[in-house]
Amino acid sequence: MKLSEHADHTEQLFGIRAEEIHQWIDEFFDHNGQDHFRTMAGKLDYNPYDHRRFRHCKEALAEAIQTFGDRYTHQQIKDVFETHIRDDYDGYLPSRSDFRNDTFLARFHDEADKGTPDEVLDASELADYFEGLHDTDPDHAPSLNRFSLRIVLPTVAAIVLFITAIIYVIVPLAEDAMLGQKRQMLKALTSTAVSIVTNYVALEQQGILSTEKAQQQAAAEIQAMRYGPDNKDYFFITDMHPRMVMHPYRSDLKGKDLTHYTDSKNTSGVPVFTEITRLVKASQHGFLEYQWQWKDDPTVTAAKMTYVEGVTAWHWIIGTGVYLDDVQQEIDRLENTLYRVFLAITLGLTGIMGYVISQSKVIENRKKRAEMALHEAKNRYRALVESSNEGYILEADGQILFSNSRLHQLLGYTDTELKSQSIWEALFPDSPQNSKALTHLLQLFEQATEPGEFEARLQAKSGQQIDIILSTSRIFLSEKPGHVISFRPIIRKIYGGRFGTIKRGTDYQRISAGIVTDIEQGKSHGNVVESLNQLPDLIREMIETGARPDYLRRLIGSTYDAAICRFIELTIEDIGQPPVPFSFISFGSNARHDMTLFSDQDNAIVFATPEDSDLKSIRRYFLHLAEKVCAMLDQAGYSYCEGLIMASNHQWCLSQKEWEANFSHWIAQASPASILELNVFFDIRSTYGEASLVDGIQSHIQHLLHQHPEFLPIYAQNCLSYEVPLNTADEIKTENYEGKASLNLKDCLRPMEIFCRIYALKHDIRESNTMARLKQLHAAAELDSKTFREMVYIFDHIWHLRFMNQIIEYTDLRQVNDVLAINDLTWLEQENLKNVLSRISFLHEKAERDFLQAGGQNFL
Repeated sequence: MKLSEHADHTEQLFGIRAEEIHQWIDEFFDHNGQDHFRTMAGKLDYNPYDHRRFRHCKEALAEAIQTFGDRYTHQQIKDVFETHIRDDYDGYLPSRSDFRNDTFLARFHDEADKGTPDEVLDASELADYFEGLHDTDPDHAPSLNRFSLRIVLPTVAAIVLFITAIIYVIVPLAEDAMLGQKRQMLKALTSTAVSIVTNYVALEQQGILSTEKAQQQAAAEIQAMRYGPDNKDYFFITDMHPRMVMHPYRSDLKGKDLTHYTDSKNTSGVPVFTEITRLVKASQHGFLEYQWQWKDDPTVTAAKMTYVEGVTAWHWIIGTGVYLDDVQQEIDRLENTLYRVFLAITLGLTGIMGYVISQSKVIENRKKRAEMALHEAKNRYRALVESSNEGYILEADGQILFSNSRLHQLLGYTDTELKSQSIWEALFPDSPQNSKALTHLLQLFEQATEPGEFEARLQAKSGQQIDIILSTSRIFLSEKPGHVISFRPIIRKIYGGRFGTIKRGTDYQRISAGIVTDIEQGKSHGNVVESLNQLPDLIREMIETGARPDYLRRLIGSTYDAAICRFIELTIEDIGQPPVPFSFISFGSNARHDMTLFSDQDNAIVFATPEDSDLKSIRRYFLHLAEKVCAMLDQAGYSYCEGLIMASNHQWCLSQKEWEANFSHWIAQASPASILELNVFFDIRSTYGEASLVDGIQSHIQHLLHQHPEFLPIYAQNCLSYEVPLNTADEIKTENYEGKASLNLKDCLRPMEIFCRIYALKHDIRESNTMARLKQLHAAAELDSKTFREMVYIFDHIWHLRFMNQIIEYTDLRQVNDVLAINDLTWLEQENLKNVLSRISFLHEKAERDFLQAGGQNFL
């Protein structure tokens, strides 16, 4: 649709054209977009429309509200925004993840209408299309009879099996369950009666009651007990002779010898009470079935199931029972209810089957439409999966459509075998490492989860086990949701969650320097990733040998920086030299070198301020460069920032003048709430390129702080909002995580990070590393020697716990886990951690004293 058509539609629906909102959604390339494409396409292998993903997704709504909130209500902006996007994507509202890896391209407005899209293929023909077996006969379609056979026979078979299961499985199970419940009820009731008698036995043994008096009172209390629907079910007591001690309805039997007693209706002729006595002597309790008087009517007998239990101290037997006729009546009522329900279900299924058959002709002939998606999908995805060195599977609507030859070579399975639904259990042997990946895949086929990345161990057809990284990405094929599933083999040492053998005499400094050198000299993106994959094992061994956390952080940070620099160099070789000087910026933990191997990306680009007429084309170059670099980092294990603070986002790919304008606005309009979102931008470091551009931004920040002395007190309020995780009794405050009392170690580090950041701003310390900031604060006399040593100890101690926790919890240090189970520490370790955490309160006290109690004066 053209912009005017978008505006017409929103005017029709909501009474507002809001052309500036429509223009904003598409403006990123609409200005001279075609001219730029014709000029740059020859030497830049990229699509200038790619970055529309930052406006053509639901996450951009917040930015639209921020931009137009002074002209329209939030609801109006939301209506216009979502209508525009849904018009472009056939009613679908994409997320940013839909655009990753070019699996879902942003739509753009051509001047000429392409006309009505061609008809496309159904699911089975689509699979053939990818295999090169497409039948072009338009009249080819299964007949109604064949369709009916495929649908009717399985449905009838299912109904027959359903009815059979009801009669021969479900109903007998229900009967057994009800009888079992009755048995449990009798057992529980008898135990209650026994507990009453046991109480009187205790009174007798304590001398409170005589034996005769205790037995009389116990028998009387049991005689009064009733239960059941008519309150006529009862308990009886005999002794081990047997003699009747108490029976509420057969007082004629009291005291009589029951050794040879048989009821007149007892056709078996078995002496009931003798059997009861024998049962109790053998096992102290049990069940017995026999004929007995019907409740309080001595003229009627019925089958009865009784449970008895012995009281050893008095040689008593206490029993109670239910009449089997009562149980059978309840079973009959349940069966009648089940039969009615199952009959209704069967009739419903039959009706659905009839409807499906009646609609089969319509379903077979329904036309599928998609806007040029099939031709693009064939060329793009078939070329991708056939030429890649990784194994690929293409899935749509839960069906495996295609798998490439590389995957067949890797696993030893044919394409037909890989399309089997049962193949996944064979591919993923049972292990904790594989369970998450397998569960993710099965949910993915049901469209019940988002794309992700996992490490797993596959078992090839030959029995060989292969370590792989499993990645899934969403695609849309002919209006069908689907996924590309990649299998990337990795080679690394697995410790199985336990410490490995320490290599004595290993020169870790030389090895780590060698990894950095290999990264710097890598001839391709793959070479760099291979070098980075050596880090997990090296870090594990260094932790085991007692390497200091500071050295580990610097090692991880230096390899990260080296990877960024090499990725940028490789990209520049590919797309050409930058039009103006620039710097690739690291923010947050990336800038501080306070990283783990699973840290995500926080980066940006600053470039020399050009003429206004050149700004758009220059920004396009750097956005393309950043897109490639950020994608390489993601593939190397440094995932995209969830908040999209990345150079590939046009909001953070800015000229020096634009960056300075941002900081001017942030500092002038600062509030405790806004600073929560800006913290990351005050840890800033040039990783590649012209460091003077970043230094210029930092100088501008210092100039702004002189102009706005109220900023630091506001920032101090943010610093104080991060509480030390201790309660008033100096006990560690924990949260429940997977059933364990746990502490987030990353949160424990945040007060110190913010403390160092605010004092670095105060003293114009350009270093972003926390340890370097502490040293300069000590040099500036902001911290005395003792406090400085304490702060270094605190920081290192928490980082040591963080590294140790990761290596204990995970095999490869690639999954995020900063949550420490407190009870996994020894008592001494817990006490030491309490002391460390309690000392962090010093930071709060100092910040409050320096920035708030002093009345917000100028500290610069």
